[in-house]
Amino acid sequence: MIVDDVMTDKITLHGLGFVQVQLPADQRLHVWHPELPRRHCFEHSAIHNHRFSFTSRVLVGEQINIEFAATSLGESTHVLYLHEGPRTARGGRPWLPDGEARMIEKWRGSCLPGCTYNMRAYDFHRTEPGGDGKVATVMTKTFEGQHGAHSTCLIGIEPDGDFDRYQWSPAQLWEIVSDVLTGSKQP
Repeated sequence: MIVDDVMTDKITLHGLGFVQVQLPADQRLHVWHPELPRRHCFEHSAIHNHRFSFTSRVLVGEQINIEFAATSLGESTHVLYLHEGPRTARGGRPWLPDGEARMIEKWRGSCLPGCTYNMRAYDFHRTEPGGDGKVATVMTKTFEGQHGAHSTCLIGIEPDGDFDRYQWSPAQLWEIVSDVLTGSKQP
């Protein structure tokens, strides 16, 4: 079963602390900024995977990509939450408990402008803006999987399944995009 991942809105807020702009040809502009809201449980739920493979090119700032292995060896550290089903009125997907795993950091790398990194579908990772927290990337999907993606949350922490992707207006989000891409907010 293919999970519909179409976001019809041109620009939205993501719970991992970035603005997402839909672009043609399976591309998205992602813009991180320290003023953007994140899920309440962000620090405990930033490790995730995607149902698609992608290449991401850094345009502005420093992007830190951290890859993880999910293993059943040893004591579990995280609950896995499957994201399948229709989007909610707040723009997210349901968080459906789907087992537990121990998350082990495998690799950490930093990308500067012009650098690219690749992620395979269903591999776990987290991305963090480096430097001043302002980063812009263009992500291009290269493969589409058949099953939903997962977010993880540290065992004992309740995930923020009600994050509102529409809590900021498109005008506010475009102001953030402008600030990161040009170095100045629009009046």
